Amino acid sequence: MFKILGLNCLATAYVLSVMNLDGVKLGDFQATISGIFTAAFFLFISHARPLPTLSAERPHPNVFCSYVLLSLLGQFAVHLFFLISSVKEAEKYMPEECIEPDSNFHPNLVNTVSYMVNMMIQVATFAVNYMGHPFNQSISENKLFMYALLAAVGFFTAITSDLFRDLNDWLKLVPLPTALRDKLMVWAFLMFLGCYMWESFLRWAFPGKIPAWKRRQRLAAANLEMKRL
Repeated sequence: MFKILGLNCLATAYVLSVMNLDGVKLGDFQATISGIFTAAFFLFISHARPLPTLSAERPHPNVFCSYVLLSLLGQFAVHLFFLISSVKEAEKYMPEECIEPDSNFHPNLVNTVSYMVNMMIQVATFAVNYMGHPFNQSISENKLFMYALLAAVGFFTAITSDLFRDLNDWLKLVPLPTALRDKLMVWAFLMFLGCYMWESFLRWAFPGKIPAWKRRQRLAAANLEMKRL
């Protein structure tokens, strides 16, 4: 949960600060849809039930550990590279124009690509960092969360492929050139795959350990029990 919050905050902060200075903005309807998906994801994550049997593995005792920090930095680097590369690619298809940071939102290719990329980063963040087995239900067992993820992926595919022009017009999204659309779909998959592989590697390399104070406490309790016997 903490990693999901951190990654969402980092990506949003970059969009609302650095990219905003370049004139990149989100429309009201776009921000509303993103907020609805985020709220649904958090709601359905909270419905995940713990498994009935305890696992021999242990969760990490705090957020200030190598696993969490490396996971945040690695995934954010992948997200940032995907975001910047996509926006730079979109700028190649736009005429040279100076967009003032304080100007009102108007649909253009860069704003459209920025929204689509942020949407996919949001979905990947929740899917990759969901903590299932051996502590909670897996994604496939948490049906509501799984359906919400599938709905978000379907939504991203629909708006990127321009399957429903009326929907894109309502969201103020302009049509994408075919080459750019194909690149976005491939890059989005590679971004998800990169984050998933990085997270899986870190979970293997930095397993949760019992804190030292707890080991000492258990050892003292065991010694006390031996003395009683």
